Amino acid sequence: MNPISSEKSSTFYSYRWLALAVILLPTLLISLNTYMIQIALPSIQNDLHISFSHAQLLFSGYSVGLATALIIGGKLGDIYGRKKILWIGVLFFTLTAFLGGILSSPLLLVGIRFVQGLAAALIQPQVLSTIQEIFPPREKNLAFGLYGAVIGVAFTFGLILGGLLVQWNIFNGGWRTVFFFNVPIGMLVLLLLPFIPESTDKKSNHIDWMGSILLMVSIFLLIYPLSEVQQQGWQTWIFSCLLLSFVVLILFIYLERFKQKLQQSPLVDLSLFKHRPFVFGICSVLAIYLSMFAFFFILSYFLQYGLKYDTGETSLVFLPIGIGFFVTSIISSKIINKYGFIVLKMGALCMSMCTFLLVFFLWMEQYNLLRTDAIILLFVYGLGLGLATTPLANAILGNIPKIHMGVAAGLFTTFMYLANSLAVAGISILFSYYLGTSLESASLLNYIHAFTISLIVIGLFSMIAYMILSLYHKMILRIKIKQQ
Repeated sequence: MNPISSEKSSTFYSYRWLALAVILLPTLLISLNTYMIQIALPSIQNDLHISFSHAQLLFSGYSVGLATALIIGGKLGDIYGRKKILWIGVLFFTLTAFLGGILSSPLLLVGIRFVQGLAAALIQPQVLSTIQEIFPPREKNLAFGLYGAVIGVAFTFGLILGGLLVQWNIFNGGWRTVFFFNVPIGMLVLLLLPFIPESTDKKSNHIDWMGSILLMVSIFLLIYPLSEVQQQGWQTWIFSCLLLSFVVLILFIYLERFKQKLQQSPLVDLSLFKHRPFVFGICSVLAIYLSMFAFFFILSYFLQYGLKYDTGETSLVFLPIGIGFFVTSIISSKIINKYGFIVLKMGALCMSMCTFLLVFFLWMEQYNLLRTDAIILLFVYGLGLGLATTPLANAILGNIPKIHMGVAAGLFTTFMYLANSLAVAGISILFSYYLGTSLESASLLNYIHAFTISLIVIGLFSMIAYMILSLYHKMILRIKIKQQ
């Protein structure tokens, strides 16, 4: 028996910092994958001679697979063991990365990306749940700070690394090297996983497969049509899918309540939503990530189509945001220990103010975002982003009963990726409407107008996040006072 994998201290895992280093590797793996594929997408489109719509489906297929299975991934970890499910997720993620690098069929590649999203759905909840499981409260802020820092590193260097891998064209692999890059990291994670302790929820011994199917169908019918709006417009089938998604969700809720009345094991214990801090926390997740993902998506379009920046210049614009995010992710634990979770709402406020200042820059006809003052502004935005997002998981999951931990972690990440899909779909519709013409024929003034309107809406979402987090902060303070 491996002494490291089985040994635990009297309360918390003795080798928890080593275990953290190991479980952060798959987080780095799936985060890097997202940003590297994003930058390599035009090369994939040109090499495989696929349409822009097909290329977007290749990119969004991953998010669809991930969002539809996250809650099930958390539940599987609760029942069969988080380390075991993490091992399976990393294995399938690595295999799909290899297959993605050798395939040339666009249809098969979309399928591989969807399966890769399913594999990531097995990974994400186990990482969050394991951090919550093995660390005492006084160390969780630092652990989640490092978790956020890894995501910051992936964001900072993912776009640049993806561009470099395509540009270097190692072994004439082109965009395929972006897929192959994940393989050695995945193999390393598989070798190191024995250092992670196994943990389960002994009270969970059953999976609600009917509820799982209903929930997956509901999320898929919501995300997939919205991902197609930009390419196909608001067609009848899209409205039908969205309506059907709502109907299936109602059936899911009814089924879960029925199972609870019969004292059976539902997929999602709906009593979790009676925990008001969790509900407000999830609403803050939606608002924060709607703002963030919409900003990233529309900024990339504005830079490459409006300002005619190439891939390298676009990466440089995102670099100060990533550096700022990384800095506050590293120091967030110390800031939270000193000031508490009030830093969350201050981060959201900082994001909102920087977004509105960027609008002011555009009104002053300062369009070059590689200027010193623009770089500083984007860096400060990254600082706020790190403060708002890095401690968020700990703030929300830290007050959840252990029995709900796997499902709560799955819900947290599900809503994050739902926000991703909703943000891209929503901001694309808004941007296209105010652009007034196609991307190729629009003038710089058209882009400035559409981008400015989009930024105002994005800034408002950050302000909404600030208000929700303010209410959340007051709620947590009241709970602590009552406990004292």
